[in-house]
Amino acid sequence: MFKRKWLYPVWREIEWPLVGGFGVVSIILGYTGFSRVSATVGEESTAWDLLYRTLQLIVFQSGDISGDVPWQLEISRFLIPAVAAYAAIQALLAISSEQWQLLRARFIRRHIVVCGLGERGLKFSQEGLDHGYQVMLLEENEENPLIDRCRGQGAIVLIGDATDKNLLRKAKINEAKYLICVCSDDGVNAEIALKTRDLIQAGKNEALTAFVHIVDLELCNSLRSWGLSAGKKGSFKLEFFNVLERGAKLMLEEYSSFFEKAFEEDRQPRMLIVGLGKMGRSLVRQAARTWWFKQEDRRNLLRISVIDKDAEAKMELLRLRDPQLDTICEFDIRQMERNAPEFERGDFLFDSCGRCNIDIIFICFDDDVHVLASALTLLGKVRKYRIPIVMRMSQDAGFAALMKEDREAFDIDQLHVFSLLDRTCSLKELLGGMHEILAQAIHEKYVHHRKQAGDLLETNPSIVEWDDLPEDLKDSNRHQAAHIKDKLKAVGYGIQNMITWETCDFKFSPEEVEKLAEIEHDRWCEERRKLNWSYTPGNKDIKKKINPHLVPWAELSEEIKEYDRNMVRGLPNFLTRAGFQIYRKT
Repeated sequence: MFKRKWLYPVWREIEWPLVGGFGVVSIILGYTGFSRVSATVGEESTAWDLLYRTLQLIVFQSGDISGDVPWQLEISRFLIPAVAAYAAIQALLAISSEQWQLLRARFIRRHIVVCGLGERGLKFSQEGLDHGYQVMLLEENEENPLIDRCRGQGAIVLIGDATDKNLLRKAKINEAKYLICVCSDDGVNAEIALKTRDLIQAGKNEALTAFVHIVDLELCNSLRSWGLSAGKKGSFKLEFFNVLERGAKLMLEEYSSFFEKAFEEDRQPRMLIVGLGKMGRSLVRQAARTWWFKQEDRRNLLRISVIDKDAEAKMELLRLRDPQLDTICEFDIRQMERNAPEFERGDFLFDSCGRCNIDIIFICFDDDVHVLASALTLLGKVRKYRIPIVMRMSQDAGFAALMKEDREAFDIDQLHVFSLLDRTCSLKELLGGMHEILAQAIHEKYVHHRKQAGDLLETNPSIVEWDDLPEDLKDSNRHQAAHIKDKLKAVGYGIQNMITWETCDFKFSPEEVEKLAEIEHDRWCEERRKLNWSYTPGNKDIKKKINPHLVPWAELSEEIKEYDRNMVRGLPNFLTRAGFQIYRKT
């Protein structure tokens, strides 16, 4: 990271002034050295003669001097060719930069391939480099001004159409660890992922995970259940994501203390959302889901006030897509412009008795200027009530940077900046997709079950927190999550985007539980054997890769069978929390 953030930018800034300075100094030293040699041997030389002989040093001519060589000439006859060679190499690389990028690409593996060099592509490239990955960017527009910036930071940039299989081969997609598709067109992103799946070798030991950004939020939600089973023999995993939806989730998680306070006080919380664009609508849905999961008795409704110039139409659309919203939330819909007189008055902030009963304000306009202007307007109304105002900003620059650096000077400690791109375009958040959520839930269930059975860390080192789990065991849980849809298909079920939030009441029949548990055990045995684990009676040993449970289902103890059955029984709940539900196929 030091080289990318400090060394490379500084070097790019001083490179040619420094090279030019060395060139001038070397010529002066050469001129002085030849002048002294001429004086020593009594030779008369004009200024042009001395300069000509100095320049001949570039091609290693005229530097062969008998007798004592002046120190100036000694330095110059090595420095001049070195400066000239460096300049020539840089010129050659500039002329054949694409060939140089291709040459570099031939020697990398376990890298990240990013398709689409816009704001999101740039952020993911920087993230990958910061985490020590080699990054390869595929960009169709050779005039993109961000190309030089990315190459200067250390990324490899190939110019061409990322849907072209030949370009994907040049990017060594078979050797990559992650593919991130963030082009502006949803169809292009999906096509890149499908072309990549076709290219991935079925026998590849390590899976490539493709992250496909879908701008259309509803389409993204619909595609997620398909992504859970879009792989091929475990060699390819597909995740669909939307930065606005993910941003809403992260924003709510970061500023969720008002939920906890209302829950403890057994009262209705009230939140205000200004701007019902994609981010605002995602925030409504995420807030409703969060409150629904927190309350088992469903006694208190979540109060949500919304302000937008098309608030009624947008809320009607939300209700059509999520009919249960009105059973969880109490809405106060205000249709008004951001700069309307009624917005300036701020009557919506107070109840009929003049009390300000809002817990938190979220401002979700797409334009940073509008966000800041609205925040300052509302701040003047609620400053004395110490109500937090969370502003959705594009990234940590411009107004966002100003807000963070000068909070005390401007007395705006109630204003909180949420930088969308910086928070959502990170590897940590990207890797926390549907497969990862399900994998972590499966591991938590395992740990709980084994601790109840009396396992101790000394005898079972797998009963640790997810972050402390060895990577190969994390991968095992990920493979199990990716196999869920195949197991369900075997008993006549499928997975779809969540329609009703009451799906955790779903239960498998005892016969279905038994069949699903046996399928899962067979899958696990096959996976372990591929990783060179073997059967040995006694205790499991992770280092030696031995396990006493690598036997057919019929030979397992009831205790171990029950572990697989418990995992199966927990599937409906896992899927509900990830936004899916199980349905029976007709």
